[in-house]
Amino acid sequence: MSLLLPTKQVVIMFILMIIGWICYQIKFLHEQTVKDLTKILLYVVSPCLIINSFRQSFSAARLLQFGLVFSLVVFLFIFKIITSQAIFSKKWVQDRQKRTVLRYAGTYTNAGFMGVPLVQAILGTKGVFFAVPYLIVYNIFMWTHGIRMFTQKKQAFRESFQQAVINPNIIAAVIGMILFITQFKLPDVVSDPMNYIANLNTPLSMIVIGTNLGAINLKEDWHDKLAWSGVFIRNLFFPIVILGILCVLPLPAIAKMTTLIMASCPVAGVAVLFSLLSNFDVKFPTKLMCLSTLVAIITIPLVICLATLIGL
Repeated sequence: MSLLLPTKQVVIMFILMIIGWICYQIKFLHEQTVKDLTKILLYVVSPCLIINSFRQSFSAARLLQFGLVFSLVVFLFIFKIITSQAIFSKKWVQDRQKRTVLRYAGTYTNAGFMGVPLVQAILGTKGVFFAVPYLIVYNIFMWTHGIRMFTQKKQAFRESFQQAVINPNIIAAVIGMILFITQFKLPDVVSDPMNYIANLNTPLSMIVIGTNLGAINLKEDWHDKLAWSGVFIRNLFFPIVILGILCVLPLPAIAKMTTLIMASCPVAGVAVLFSLLSNFDVKFPTKLMCLSTLVAIITIPLVICLATLIGL
């Protein structure tokens, strides 16, 4: 894979983000509208895309590969959690709120809103198939470990796990897996509307992300060394380390590249949402998310290019 394709797709997505930013600035989109569009993405568009990704020929080898990718992603999340805690230690980052945000940012990428559209654009539905294990693990960890990082009042693990399992994306993955194993073909009256809805994922996701970019003040935020340390860990350090891990694993190239793209995405916007829910100062996580998203325009193609050069 040449550098041109991923660069082109990232630039296209950046243009869509700019459109979202402009619409927000001129008041075509309001805060409540953005929240409503986010709900449509999470509860309608993304599940349709996931179910569509399972609509391919069944084979035991492909099912085994799915399971292997799932196990790999579990390992990667545990690795990122432990490493982020070690890097952003209490000794280095004394402010508890910023320390929590940086640890979360190192572990959780914007996989759903940016990773899946990018995988879909570069690798097609076969790539999205291998993105599903990442999404499942991501949601389970995010709604158990992730939310517990922010909340003072800790939820019981069982309650957190139930909250993760009933996520629409995981329900869609279960439905998709059943369709994949049974090879049941959905009637056109059902599959065609799902295709139309799934095709909204990339433009709608990028426009929603773009509305958040207006919160950044480059003159002030460009000099925040702590925020840049978070961007470096999220955008370069973990993707390069994960690339090294993927190189030695016996998985199909498309599965490796999908996992790498999902892990190379910028800081998840949920860092801002969890900060709001926990009464944190949202300026730092917003700044971190916006800087990470802007830098991803360069870092994602570079990581993909590096993977291609070493023959991933």
